[in-house]
Amino acid sequence: MRFARLGTLLLIALLTLGLCASAEGAIRTTVVMRVSRMTQNAVVNAGEDLSIEVNIDGVNPDTYQWYFNDQPIQGANQKVLNILNAQPSDAGLYRLDAFDENGAMLVSMDIAARVKDNAVPQSGDRSLPVGVALGGMAVCAAALVLLLRRRATM
Repeated sequence: MRFARLGTLLLIALLTLGLCASAEGAIRTTVVMRVSRMTQNAVVNAGEDLSIEVNIDGVNPDTYQWYFNDQPIQGANQKVLNILNAQPSDAGLYRLDAFDENGAMLVSMDIAARVKDNAVPQSGDRSLPVGVALGGMAVCAAALVLLLRRRATM
């Protein structure tokens, strides 16, 4: 009796394996990709070189395209974008689109770039830097507080 049950279970197991082995269908795979390194909001001084880079692990993009303020940059088709002698006009939003060999987009990344203009104000320029203006306001406020306290004690 025990051998009959064992034989039946063995037969069921073999039939199940046979059905699984002969089943047809698509095998699905998942490609895991991650951005391993990306320039975060690049900030440089005017005249310095601006370098923006995006590294993608798990896939090998076939082509790249960089954009500046949503306009494609001619010839900018590497994973690194270098702008020599960056000027304030180079500040803005950059985007990298990476594509596979079939032209399907793999990833699209936005990076904000800022180019600080350290120009000295010209003679006759009546504007003040924000820090100087706020400092002057703080000094005036402190002087007013001191005057009010002195008057209150009199």
